[in-house]
Amino acid sequence: MNRQSDQLRKAVAKTLRLSLLAMTGASLLLAPSAAQEKATGSIRVKTDASDVQVFLDDRDVGRTPLMLREVAEGIHRLSLIKQGYEDHIEQVQISPGKQAAVFVVMKPLGAKLTELPAEFKAMHQHRLGYCVGVLTVTRDAMDFKSEKNDDVFHLPIRDLKSVSRSWGPVPGMGLTGVNGPTDAMAFRVEAPGRAYGFLAFKDSISDPMTVASARTKELFELVYALWSSSLKPKDKDK
Repeated sequence: MNRQSDQLRKAVAKTLRLSLLAMTGASLLLAPSAAQEKATGSIRVKTDASDVQVFLDDRDVGRTPLMLREVAEGIHRLSLIKQGYEDHIEQVQISPGKQAAVFVVMKPLGAKLTELPAEFKAMHQHRLGYCVGVLTVTRDAMDFKSEKNDDVFHLPIRDLKSVSRSWGPVPGMGLTGVNGPTDAMAFRVEAPGRAYGFLAFKDSISDPMTVASARTKELFELVYALWSSSLKPKDKDK
């Protein structure tokens, strides 16, 4: 009887040891995935002005108020833009499992719009490459003429379907900035049948990117104001 009891105790002890080893092994296997889950954080973005466009690392992610989840650990560039306000750009540090809270007071633009007609030295972006010329803006239209006269077009303001700015590669420009293809915010209009992209500059295409970006924003603000005022009430509600 005692011998059978000893054998039973040994069998139970062996079973418990095996179960413990199995549980430990499972824990070790689960540990990496748990660590991976904590390798991301989140960003809550709020602004005093409503409907501000948000870019994370030069990628359009929505409009404020906004919660960005599963953002990779590290430093990210957060850009906020809204017509009529100064651009706001800052770097945000993301820690695993943590939430970064960002609240921005957008600064209204105080400068008056450029007088018309206005001429802008600009790069016209092609699908492959670009050309350089002069973009003339009047109350009714945008007229572009390249230096070689091989790219000339007329775009009535009232016919434009959209006027926007977007981050993206600029032909002829090198890779710069944090987590982005370029520091330049290109100007884009959509007309019936095709879209047109521009990067304005002050003196030459060798201008610092900050100068080109400021000049491009001036062009955008002017065309956006003209286009917006040309819209019918029902179009503005879209």
